Amino acid sequence: MFQTGQRVVCVDDSFEPWVYDLYKALPRKNGIYTVRALGVGRSNPQFALDEEARLTVLGADPDLLVLLDELRNPDDPHSTIQQELGFRAERFAPLQEDEFEEKEAVFVGQEVEVKIWKAGD
Repeated sequence: MFQTGQRVVCVDDSFEPWVYDLYKALPRKNGIYTVRALGVGRSNPQFALDEEARLTVLGADPDLLVLLDELRNPDDPHSTIQQELGFRAERFAPLQEDEFEEKEAVFVGQEVEVKIWKAGD
């Protein structure tokens, strides 16, 4: 889907309330970011309180997660492995950057060569 170094745009920045307690930095809709890494993670967790009123994760859906160069977050406190909290890949779309192509043209009656820049031919 994405590659490391690819630029993406955030298309969904609506988060559940609990996300604001765990994450230090969140993407903003229409914000442009660079993919730092991709990995397997979890989304849509189901939480419960144990006997000592600690929050635990009962289960979650497997998901493709994205880490971004511009945003750094703490490790997932509910994971048994050390893994930075990431974002679901579906929150992003590839950035469509216009590619400019250099074209050379010679104007009739002129002995001067002019370079013309045209967007996306």
